[in-house]
Amino acid sequence: MDNLLERFERMLRLFLSPGEERPAGSGQDPDFLQAWRELDEYLAGGAGPPPRREQSRPGGGTQRRDRAPAGEALRRDYANLEVAFGAPLSEVTRAYKKLLKRYHPDKFAADPEKQQVATEITLKINSSYQNIRNTLQAKP
Repeated sequence: MDNLLERFERMLRLFLSPGEERPAGSGQDPDFLQAWRELDEYLAGGAGPPPRREQSRPGGGTQRRDRAPAGEALRRDYANLEVAFGAPLSEVTRAYKKLLKRYHPDKFAADPEKQQVATEITLKINSSYQNIRNTLQAKP
């Protein structure tokens, strides 16, 4: 967390003191500098889109910078709720409630193994419903 605050402080100092000249790279985020160089190269070349790159995550591994369109990313969530892709929110809500009644962990209190599976399914159902609801409510 301290590293994040230090980076934020450096960024604020860069914006708040515009008259100062700084050598390239002093006090700036290395990721920012790399992105800036890539943008300069792309604008100078003028041919095609910049190459896709992978970004390293703090927890390890990599993550693609390009993402599917928001609607396509919800296809899995609609499938989790067993409704057709693009269904209206009222239909999604009905399916969510039906599945929640079917897989609620309290129904399986006598069997800890089944209760664990029901808990995992319920978490997945809740997450999918939240994603769809937030996306549909955010649209004008």
